[in-house]
Amino acid sequence: MSGNELLNEGGNIFKDPEGKPATQRIQKNDIIPTLQWLEGIVDLELTDNMLGTTGKKADSGDIDVAVDSTKITKGDLEQKLSEYVEELNGEPKQWIRKSGISVHFKTPIKGDQANGFVQTDFMFGDPEWMKFSLQGGGEGSAFKGVHRHILLASIAKTKGMKWSANNGLIDRETNELVTKDPNQIAKQLLGQTATPSTLDSVEGIIGYIKKLPNYEELVADARETFEKDGLELPDPKKVESFQPGTIGWMRQMIDIVNED
Repeated sequence: MSGNELLNEGGNIFKDPEGKPATQRIQKNDIIPTLQWLEGIVDLELTDNMLGTTGKKADSGDIDVAVDSTKITKGDLEQKLSEYVEELNGEPKQWIRKSGISVHFKTPIKGDQANGFVQTDFMFGDPEWMKFSLQGGGEGSAFKGVHRHILLASIAKTKGMKWSANNGLIDRETNELVTKDPNQIAKQLLGQTATPSTLDSVEGIIGYIKKLPNYEELVADARETFEKDGLELPDPKKVESFQPGTIGWMRQMIDIVNED
């Protein structure tokens, strides 16, 4: 699992002349108005394509949105953003950067420079896949999106597979794609009653697998990596169970019915 595949939860690419961050955190209530303003600039659907913790927590370090790579290129998006900056007599290089699968934009909050700027990361790929794959940690959770990936990779390893945030489940020996279907990924990794929502968070995954006989094997690699970050796996006794009859299990059943 490459670090380049993981969502960069930060927002510190742009600097002012003194080398200090030129962008700031954005309040949750300001995110949708800012994206709606951006939609008018780039002519893309953005509000339904938020990634990670964008729009989920009280504030965010940046705005992460998915862009359908079959509908626009990075070069075309950069051109649209450059035209806006040039209308302000600005220098596009001070407002726009590119890296990996992303185009980064120093975005006026709610379209008004007087409100300050936030970094927007336009991430190119399959939006529906990215909304499943690139999820952040929940409100109040000690775990970020990267920790979810680490746990998924740990579980996949015990089953002879690798987890790729970009590509899905990969056969560990042949490097061939096993599946990129979120429903099948859940079932391959956790079991037949698992659904994509089971994989939403570290806590949700632990709640599902905590009673499995090979629990310690499933989490071994994750436990070791978490410890290096000064984190411990959630206590299985304190997370919601997804066994039959529990609230968590009932939620899974509702998800299955809704899929049919």
